Amino acid sequence: MPPPTGIEPVLMKAGAVIVLAIGLWATAIVPSYFGSLIFLFAAVVLAVAPPKVVFSGFHAGAMWLVFGGLVFGLGVKRTGLDSRLVRSLLTHFPKVYIGMIYGVFWVATSLAFIMPSAAGRVTLLVPIMAALAKELGFGEESKGRTGLILAASLGTMVPAFNILPANVPNMALYGAADSVLSIQLTYADYFLLNFPVMGVFALVVYPALIALLFKDIPRYPDHHQDIASWSGDEKRLLLFLSIALLLWITDSLHGISPAWVALGAAILCLFPRLGMLPPSVLGGEINYGPLLFLAGVIGLGAVANHAGLGALIAENLMQIFDFQKGADFQNYASISLTSIVVALFTTMPAQPSIMVPMAEALAQATGWSELSIIMVSMTAWGIFPFFYQTPPVVVAVALGNLKISDVTKVLICYMILGVLIMLPLHFMWGQSLGMFMTTS
Repeated sequence: MPPPTGIEPVLMKAGAVIVLAIGLWATAIVPSYFGSLIFLFAAVVLAVAPPKVVFSGFHAGAMWLVFGGLVFGLGVKRTGLDSRLVRSLLTHFPKVYIGMIYGVFWVATSLAFIMPSAAGRVTLLVPIMAALAKELGFGEESKGRTGLILAASLGTMVPAFNILPANVPNMALYGAADSVLSIQLTYADYFLLNFPVMGVFALVVYPALIALLFKDIPRYPDHHQDIASWSGDEKRLLLFLSIALLLWITDSLHGISPAWVALGAAILCLFPRLGMLPPSVLGGEINYGPLLFLAGVIGLGAVANHAGLGALIAENLMQIFDFQKGADFQNYASISLTSIVVALFTTMPAQPSIMVPMAEALAQATGWSELSIIMVSMTAWGIFPFFYQTPPVVVAVALGNLKISDVTKVLICYMILGVLIMLPLHFMWGQSLGMFMTTS
């Protein structure tokens, strides 16, 4: 069957391969890493993109963040540092599950103010949450464990979309706005427009939703037992993790990617005599399935971007929507929907590269400022329905061994609430600040 008029055959093939991969991951017919292998094979055999694009995930920084996370997780488990950290957390968190979820979510959000890499924050938090779940008696596939890991992962990422330097898409928007439109975003204005509604909504609604969907009963251990003194391995591991955290926090000063910091810390953990793990764990105890899974997900985003799926969809949506000067809420809803759909076919960091160049045309059609246009485009970031759209969530799924169906369930539920409640509130808040309205 020939492709529709104006559609390149490679676009059709790319779309088919992407739908196949997402279907395999979502239905869990095969293990997630096997679905990635099928995607990589189909994409390169059908030539939907050059091999360097298809396999780009293997040299992406996120791969080494996950590798570092796998090593850290094994290290804290072997040394017993996980139990020590968890017992400290349990003395400060509420005893009921919903209170614990709120505590984890808010602590994870606070980390976003000092550590700029969401994937790095997830890499740090997931092993600790897995240990906390074990201490509370939650099994490997239990609702309680899933809820704790999701609270930490989504808590450190979703509200952070409203803190300018805290996530990669934020900085991608910052760079695109400056280079394409000569608009320089400021921390304070960005925070004032976005955090009071979208950030606070996530802080209030997401923990409640997670606690409702993954309700479980924690079984508290006896904390009156004697705590063993610190071992040499624990002290060295804590030192390595502290150095990594310090380098992650200060990456804007030294310019070293969080991925290379994670790799360096992992090497220290594995270094003979200096580390606490024998190098032989690389051939046995380290599970490489999450790395293969991640490579496939990153490759999918690269293939979609290379094929131009997002740009094609955005252009067609602009022709469908009836933008009118003065119809501010209609324009707001249309641009938000366009941003959401574009984000489905790219990854969040790539979305600004499609939406920002459209800002001038949309500003002329709506009578809005270009700043208002690009600020609406980022509303899609916090209400994404699928895990593959944001690399930090992919990292969490891989490190935490989460069921994709569980992750998708909470994302879609939040998206529905966000569209119905959060977006209208954000529109009204923006208008009170002079945004999202006709100016010409």
